[in-house]
Order: sequence, then C-alpha cells, then structure tokens
Amino acid sequence: MNAKTKSNPNETCGSIKLGIDAHAKWYYVGRQVDGATPQPLQKMTFEGLLHFVAKQKRLAGEVHTCYEASEFG
Repeated sequence: MNAKTKSNPNETCGSIKLGIDAHAKWYYVGRQVDGATPQPLQKMTFEGLLHFVAKQKRLAGEVHTCYEASEFG
C-alpha cells in the first residue's frame, strides 16, 4: 500500500490547477481540484488573485497555473 507523504499537514488534495484569464481590471480564475470537474469562474482583482493563489498553495501538494494573456502578451 502506498501512502503519499504530505509536505504541508494542511494539504487537502494532491493538485490544484488554475486557469487565469487576465483583463485590465479583473482576473477570472477557474479551478480544478485533482481530477474533478472544473469549478465555476471566480472574478477577482490582482491582489485578490495573489491571496487566492497563496491559499491554494496551502491546500495542495502541487499548484499549476496557466493564463490567457490577450493584450498583455
């Protein structure tokens, strides 16, 4: 039997994937926990995004992000 060793005792899942759509004022973030169905988009400011990502890092062993940059290149 294999048991995953958690580096953070507060981890609740193995991985979280974040899809980020960057706009001038808002960031839209979709989240997928492990292999579950992606959750609805959340709208937040840049500061809100930074706090959100920091929280995700506490909840999972791995956090992956990708973004659609549009005019931000």
